[in-house]
Amino acid sequence: MGTGTGRRSARAGDVDDRPGRREPGPPGDDPSDVHRGARLLGLLLIGLQLAVVVWLASRPISAAWMTDTNLTPFATVRSELAVGTAHAYQELARGLLLLAPLGVLLPLAGGRLETAALPSFLRTVFAGLLIATGVELFQSSLTSHLLDVDDVLLAGIGVAGSHLLVVPAARALLRRRGRNRAARAVRTSGFAIAPSAR
Repeated sequence: MGTGTGRRSARAGDVDDRPGRREPGPPGDDPSDVHRGARLLGLLLIGLQLAVVVWLASRPISAAWMTDTNLTPFATVRSELAVGTAHAYQELARGLLLLAPLGVLLPLAGGRLETAALPSFLRTVFAGLLIATGVELFQSSLTSHLLDVDDVLLAGIGVAGSHLLVVPAARALLRRRGRNRAARAVRTSGFAIAPSAR
């Protein structure tokens, strides 16, 4: 008579159909991968950043004359470079830096460490361009500032630049630290549970 226990051993190629079992997906798909603390910090800092941007955008502009609405990409940039004054360069730098922190804060608000680099970059730049467009429309509707597509483009370039400068290197560093911490934990637990001689 057989004395089997009723348990089936797992074989290579078997499908685990237990309830609640999930197939592994691409990096970043698992909700458990989200770091809630990082997400809350990122959302808080984004709120502060946008509050400062809205405050700056709502301030009245005092100028003796103003250029017309510009819908030609990089027309304003070319004219500022042609002028070549310190004020012109300051305006270009202001356009690049105004929303640049979002290149880091948006991925931080996502809270994911294990995620593909290119989709993360594209999502960040697209979100930055949307926010820059909203700020430009808000500023042109409340103040004497005229719509300028170059403001949106410069803001998008600033977001893309800050993302490329900081996020890939920061994620690589954090992943390396996590692997080193896990390796040390395995070594420590291995010493702790070493079998005693009988």
